Amino acid sequence: MEAVRKLHDDIRRRQIWTDDGIRLSLRYYGDDRAPCVLMAHGFGQTQYAWEETGRRLAAAGWQAVSYDARGHGESDRAPSGEYDFEQFVEDFRRVCASLPNRPIVIGASMGGLTGLLAHSEKPKVELESLVLVDIAPRWDDRGVDAMIAFMRQNPKGFTTLEEATEAVRGFLPHRRHSSSNTGLTRNLRQASDGRWYWHWDPAMLALAEKSANLQSRLKSASRRLKIPALLVAGSQSEMIGEEHIEEFLKLAPHAEKATVADASHMVAGDNNEHFMGAVMPFLKRIGSRGAS
Repeated sequence: MEAVRKLHDDIRRRQIWTDDGIRLSLRYYGDDRAPCVLMAHGFGQTQYAWEETGRRLAAAGWQAVSYDARGHGESDRAPSGEYDFEQFVEDFRRVCASLPNRPIVIGASMGGLTGLLAHSEKPKVELESLVLVDIAPRWDDRGVDAMIAFMRQNPKGFTTLEEATEAVRGFLPHRRHSSSNTGLTRNLRQASDGRWYWHWDPAMLALAEKSANLQSRLKSASRRLKIPALLVAGSQSEMIGEEHIEEFLKLAPHAEKATVADASHMVAGDNNEHFMGAVMPFLKRIGSRGAS
């Protein structure tokens, strides 16, 4: 089952359903006939994190596709309130199966890990290449703890959008913040009581607290990774340091690395121009290889 709706001249929206009945929301930027780049967001984000990247990719001749993972944004929450990482991997496989051709994947944090596992484990999803954005098979648990602590704040929501803005500024003090609340409203839901709540399902936090259990499995997946790969790290990342990057490069010696200056774990949102500058040469090489 699916539904397709045009949002703007260059963005289209589609919905697909998983085997367990979860509706996933997708967006498409650019020409349907162009080579595909699938953008997978991180835990606690939505596909709106990729909007600027999607537009830039479309302008450069790609079709960029983003989606909200289950429990995030406009995709469904689990009716049972229970989440398992396997569900996110299976959802990634379902999204890939819906695409017209084999994609290049740009995955931020959780999105990168789901892509790595879906490609390296059976049933294997064929990808052109994989870009891991500020994530590696092993990470600094303090970064995860800080993220979870932020997500656990304000369980009763916010009275105003300004309150939510101040919460974000406290968590991302380095980021240049817009004077408009337009972008923030995409990450919040206004309930019938008039209060504003984050878009994510709080029930997912139990899963995030167990994420370190995946590290051994992710190392094995990295050893099996043979497609072109690029790890893009923020110079001010709270999640991975040089030791984590070097460990990944030993597991996957063919992989490349790039660092984005003045960027934290939220690399693409912190400095999108420099992020694209790090990614585009890699994408162009992969694209030209596929065209030859």
